[in-house]
Amino acid sequence: FSIFIFNTNTNTNHQHQQQNPSKKRSTANNNIFYRNISLFAGPASQKLGIDVAHLLGLNLSSIAIGSFTDGETSVQIRDTVRGKHVYIIQSTTSVDSLMELLFTISSMKRASAKTITAIVPYYGYSRQDQKILLKREPIAAADVARMLEEVGVDKVMCLDLHNDSLRGFFSPKVPVEHLLPGPVAAAYFNEELFDDDLDDLEDMEDMDDTTSIHDGSNETKVKVKEPKEIPEVTVVAAHEGQVARATEFRKMLQKLSGKEIDIAFISKVRQFPGQKHYEPYLVGDVTGRTCIIVDDIISTGSTMNSCINQLKASGASKVYAWATHGVFATSNHDNVTQRFEQCENLEYLLISNTIKADSPLPSKIRQLNVAPLLAEAISRAVANKSISGILDLDLDAIRNNNK
Repeated sequence: FSIFIFNTNTNTNHQHQQQNPSKKRSTANNNIFYRNISLFAGPASQKLGIDVAHLLGLNLSSIAIGSFTDGETSVQIRDTVRGKHVYIIQSTTSVDSLMELLFTISSMKRASAKTITAIVPYYGYSRQDQKILLKREPIAAADVARMLEEVGVDKVMCLDLHNDSLRGFFSPKVPVEHLLPGPVAAAYFNEELFDDDLDDLEDMEDMDDTTSIHDGSNETKVKVKEPKEIPEVTVVAAHEGQVARATEFRKMLQKLSGKEIDIAFISKVRQFPGQKHYEPYLVGDVTGRTCIIVDDIISTGSTMNSCINQLKASGASKVYAWATHGVFATSNHDNVTQRFEQCENLEYLLISNTIKADSPLPSKIRQLNVAPLLAEAISRAVANKSISGILDLDLDAIRNNNK
């Protein structure tokens, strides 16, 4: 695998360098299918890039990204990219990571790469996607798109954009693939809440209940497995803006489980103009139900914690949560994550690894690896196959494989 190492010299500071621990390339790298492909990962997506490369049977190409002593961003491409199709994995979680991505694309363009695809697991500034009335402010999400185009990006892949309309900020000459990890999260919760097969063996070992079978003079004690209680589940949108995302999540969970899944949402809209203090209210009945809250970004965690407590106060039996991007505002990262760990009303929060965790996550925050989704998207792009159909489920085939 390729990794980043800390390095300093006379003209650079805090430099991360991707290097190959072995000169031997994987056999897949010599395969005609990937012969003209170069895969890079920036510092903000280092571990994710390693996982994607492993799944594709590739080694990450060598790149050095860091900063000069005066703080300016430094980028050096160590492998040739002339005439190659280049894929760059980098989340834009900060100004530094955005500049690193821009300069990396520019370097690839100047090094005569044939095509450049930016894979942006987390698209920074995505929440600044419109101009609020009477406020003098930028539409930053559109400005980031223009910068990416200006430095020479040819294609873009993003994971769970805050708003799908962000794709329209790019011109038609730069196609944007919008990958959705929601179905993968739905499969995770399906196994957790409905799929009893994976735990059968472990449950049998731990069971105390037995029954006796008499065969003539012999008596044999056999363990009896109690049937798993199937919960009644409600998918809850964290606020009005998440209703569409929660609806898609519900549809997939319903398909996978074969159970009826309810939907509800928590309204944050003020009841009348000018209202300064207001209480969010729940639309839907969650009494005695297992709830899964759906959101796309967690920053300070205030909205999510409010939703969790409100659902529990409204009679929910258990509360789980799913959010694609765990930003966990860097200024108080530990405080944000500890709030979830100390929340007695939460079973656990599931996030993806689109944003690297600077410190170990507590036990109540689980991480879903999206590397298989990205690897499949790259593989299909190389083969000129449909990317939008990655998560189309053939339920009959799945059931037959599980028999």
